[in-house]
Amino acid sequence: MSVRGALLIAVLAVSMAGNAASTPPAVPTTGLVLWLDAADPSTMTLDGQNRVRHWKDKSGKGNDASVDEAIAPPQRMANALNSLPVVRFTGESGFLGTTLRSAKGPVTVLIVSRRLPEQSGSDPWQRLFSSRPQTAQNDNVLPNIAISLAQTDAYAPTVSVLELYDVPIGPYGVGRNAVGNAENFRGDIAEVLVYDRAFASLAERQQVFHYLANKWSVAVPSVANTWTRVGSLGPLPTRSNPDLPLSDQANAGQWTLNTTLSDEFNGTTLDRTRWHVNNGIGNESLGRKPALYSPNNAFVHDGNLNIVFRKESLPDKYVKLGFKDYTSAMVRTLERGFYGYYEARAKPMNSAGSSAFWLAWTGMMDNATEIDIFEIGGKTKNAALDRSYNMNAHLWATPQSSEHIADGSIWLSPWRLAEDFHVYGFDWQPDTLRWYVDGVLVRESKNSHFFFPMEIVFDSEAMWKWFGIVDDADLPSTFEIDYIHMWQRSP
Repeated sequence: MSVRGALLIAVLAVSMAGNAASTPPAVPTTGLVLWLDAADPSTMTLDGQNRVRHWKDKSGKGNDASVDEAIAPPQRMANALNSLPVVRFTGESGFLGTTLRSAKGPVTVLIVSRRLPEQSGSDPWQRLFSSRPQTAQNDNVLPNIAISLAQTDAYAPTVSVLELYDVPIGPYGVGRNAVGNAENFRGDIAEVLVYDRAFASLAERQQVFHYLANKWSVAVPSVANTWTRVGSLGPLPTRSNPDLPLSDQANAGQWTLNTTLSDEFNGTTLDRTRWHVNNGIGNESLGRKPALYSPNNAFVHDGNLNIVFRKESLPDKYVKLGFKDYTSAMVRTLERGFYGYYEARAKPMNSAGSSAFWLAWTGMMDNATEIDIFEIGGKTKNAALDRSYNMNAHLWATPQSSEHIADGSIWLSPWRLAEDFHVYGFDWQPDTLRWYVDGVLVRESKNSHFFFPMEIVFDSEAMWKWFGIVDDADLPSTFEIDYIHMWQRSP
């Protein structure tokens, strides 16, 4: 499993697409605090040379932008992009606006821009958008924020996206740094959307991207096909039927339990007709160095599958391979599962040893896939990391390519994940991947690559570079799994 860093900022360049739809979808307005639209001439105050002196905010919040320099203000260019006007920046001036939100919180910024060949050749690190609540620091130091372009060449119409959490918004600059007339943008800006929140669903996220794509004739970026919850779970569903997924107690999926891939772990020993425990057999994984997988660390007790991370001396043959002082375990199903709902009630270990629940099939050189339902560091030196619910989907190889493709994100839990048991679910469908915590959707992504059966895996690894080196005082620590249920939709 690869380490996924903090997914807080995504700035994406997308190339020119086909003709725009005749009636673009409406832009979502909930939480919209700044909307600058070059296609709407009624929002601009122009001088005699068609230069923009004042750009009115269409959000209804009155967060208008005014030009910062009397000389060479940006100019409105008619019929410039998809038969619509744009605002052309020369690199000499930009727009400044007031504070949009003084309190910390989430922010989502989307900007459509481009640069023509005759506009290229400027200095790099030009600002499309800048927010600087702390004027003493640059806008690339939190809680200041910025969308920058580190290129001087021409580029096709592009949707740039910035998503951050726990920051103020503004005072802001468009086409320039919010403080100090420097790093000004040279090119065209068509539209600016700033939300004081994260998007509430994948459908809403796609709505705003399709709005911009249809209006300005740009491609919908891949980030439009993923969504992750920000903040608490809200009201939790109540389980009235234990034979159904917690997230679907109404049985909309018409679920049938797959008894081969389900286990209550209520016996006294692990069912070896159902599970394999890694023990250095053949070419199976030995673990992540320095922690060696040992079958002694996987056992059933008190109605749980227990996976232990412990400190212990290892034989020289393993030390020579780079394993030393630590052991853990991997448990995986003998059978592979396909589309369906995977649900486990589990409690991550209270140490920096990882606790992971995932699906994998890496037994073929030309077909290797992995979906991480969660990877958790239960007790690290970083409080935010202890609350980070890490989700990912990896494509390692196909018959056509060995390129590694990863699509992951993090939901930041209100609680330390190792404090208690919670119900973790994953809905794998031919077109969609959905992650759940306590029956509430926390992430949704388009399924573009995962069409092959995979094993269910529980394990713990030494993620030193991610979760830090484990504190020996926390060992032995145990990852507990109360049950694993797998349901399939009825035809």
